[in-house]
Amino acid sequence: MTWDFFDKVASVVSGSLALAAAVLAVRRHLRGRPGRGWWAALNPLWRAQSEEAIVHPHRIAGGYVRPLSEVYVARRAVARLDPAAGPVDVGSLLTGPGHVLLIGEPGSGKSALVRQACANSARWWLAGRGRLRRTPPGPVVVGLPATALVHQPLPAALAEAYRDQAPGLDFAREPAPDRRWLVCVDGVDAVADPDDRAEVLNRLAALARATAPPAAPGAGPWRVLVTTRQLAENELAVLDPGYAAYHLAPFTDPDVGRFAHRWFPDAVAARRFLNWADQQRARPALRNPLTATIAAALWQAGLAGPDPVADPAVLLDRFVGALLGGGRASFDATCDALRRAVRGGPVADWLTERHTELVEVAAVAAVTGADPVAAVVDWSAAQAPYQPDRVLPDWDRQVRLVLLATGLFSDAGAGRAPAARSGAVGGPVPAPGALAATWPGLVEHLAAGPLARDWSAQRWIRAMATTSQRGVGLWAMSRATVAPGFLRDVARDPAGAIAAGHYLAAGGAADPVVRSDVLAALLAHWSPRPGPVDGVAPALAAGPPPVRDVRQECFALLTTLTAAAVNRELLREVAVDPRRPTVVRRAAALFFATRRRQRPSRTG
Repeated sequence: MTWDFFDKVASVVSGSLALAAAVLAVRRHLRGRPGRGWWAALNPLWRAQSEEAIVHPHRIAGGYVRPLSEVYVARRAVARLDPAAGPVDVGSLLTGPGHVLLIGEPGSGKSALVRQACANSARWWLAGRGRLRRTPPGPVVVGLPATALVHQPLPAALAEAYRDQAPGLDFAREPAPDRRWLVCVDGVDAVADPDDRAEVLNRLAALARATAPPAAPGAGPWRVLVTTRQLAENELAVLDPGYAAYHLAPFTDPDVGRFAHRWFPDAVAARRFLNWADQQRARPALRNPLTATIAAALWQAGLAGPDPVADPAVLLDRFVGALLGGGRASFDATCDALRRAVRGGPVADWLTERHTELVEVAAVAAVTGADPVAAVVDWSAAQAPYQPDRVLPDWDRQVRLVLLATGLFSDAGAGRAPAARSGAVGGPVPAPGALAATWPGLVEHLAAGPLARDWSAQRWIRAMATTSQRGVGLWAMSRATVAPGFLRDVARDPAGAIAAGHYLAAGGAADPVVRSDVLAALLAHWSPRPGPVDGVAPALAAGPPPVRDVRQECFALLTTLTAAAVNRELLREVAVDPRRPTVVRRAAALFFATRRRQRPSRTG
């Protein structure tokens, strides 16, 4: 072979390589060109979502709270109509087809799930650097508080919520080529006004009808995951046709262990915390993520105390006390400002011993959808020896600072994104400049104080009958001194039985015997031929408000309660217990038969 031959071969090879490089460059340019617009538009939103992942909304004086993304434990859910099929990974609900309704008790981690889903989605997309092939199959996840849908449709609500992070982004179009939005609408139960909540539910139902089947032409670029606490049966029925309903499962014991090992810096500290929880008999309480977080923060800060903490209400009392103690400096500064002002001395003396009461007034306003600052201003004007706003012209600003210092409230005007506005997606979204609850469960615990101190069965039943007030009723029951047979007694009346059912569905504590009695009462009131419960005439017929459809509500609560295996077993025992009235045993058999007929197909 001659050098001329090798030269020709080299020329061919180099030319081929150059041509291949040119083809690759053109393909890269063509593939990148249509994606450049969506990548640039969504990049700020993803960066904001990923930055929020390193901030945990929960704060406690003297203790470091690890970022949510570091302590989050993957969750499971059970199908509402087929709980015996076993739990499914919530991640599969985020990436699967169709719309989803996820029901969870207070503190079960619904908002944390939404925050984590948004953060994970943002990290995945950012890691892809605008290359669809480098991004796992799945949607672009965004969160939206349900309150944002009260007066506007979904695309407009999303554009308003994210206008600072992604100005001009069109949420009515697909976010990326051949990808869809997953919109996590959080906290339907947080919409306090029943008419507003009905508007939100009807809007979500209409969205499902318009996008069914999801792959149909013109179906829209959205899938929707809705989170809520237990709703009334007529409210659940609105979403029933278009949403696959699941119950968010509580932590298992292994989940509690995983949480502890992620929270604490080393395995030794995690084991010590778990040993403490076992010694306190608090392990069952830690199956609620809210309670687990509080217990870990208290123990880490050395504030757990020597007394038993098996009751979640005790943990919340100590945690709220720590938060109020951490914000005491701001409160004392306000009292000092009053003392320095003309005629402010008596007002300061009056206020000094009312820090907790002031925050309770704000909490009651927050859970009813009112402005916490305005409520405190009105309360102080009516109760103080002299109107504080006449002593301090900026009294409303002082109240705002006191509430913000507790960590229980955040400034709703601080940002537009849902998580930034409330600290947990799904919190109330009041007018700009108002305060929102950072952690709704703790605010409800505070709001329950007046009812717990001045206990009234009728007021408790009314609270449990109101969707937005059930958290208050739950904590009031835990904090009040109530007779052991209270739930059994109130369950003799339909309204009382429904209230007791909602209490158990929200995670309320009750021993197995009382729990069985409440289940039996719900069966009796649901029965097509109802009779007296345990042979005792209704005791509260004249007190609580009438229930619109007793049978439907009882059936919905039985369905919710039997999502938990322990309640299914208790109900089976009720069905064969010869000591139970015949009407109860027949109703139990009918309930299980009805559930079998309603059970969705495994292949459907």
